[in-house]
Amino acid sequence: MKKYLVIGNPIEHSLSPKLHSHWIKENSIDAVYDKKKLSETDIKGIITKVKVGKIDGINVTVPFKKSVISFLDQLTPLAKEVQSVNTIF
Repeated sequence: MKKYLVIGNPIEHSLSPKLHSHWIKENSIDAVYDKKKLSETDIKGIITKVKVGKIDGINVTVPFKKSVISFLDQLTPLAKEVQSVNTIF
């Protein structure tokens, strides 16, 4: 089963899990999509989980859109230009 997350702080208000879970179910995809509240010190660990395959992808919301950059192997040209990341895989 694939695992996806949206990360942020605060994150309680995020509707992403509800939205993505609907389409996952609608398309019979073997996956889950959750939300996770992080602190700045948790970022490296969560990205490491993507790199080793424990998490398949992350959507990033405030306040981490810029702070995740230093932990990533590569950026798209647009992410590099605007210094903001929305999706990690």
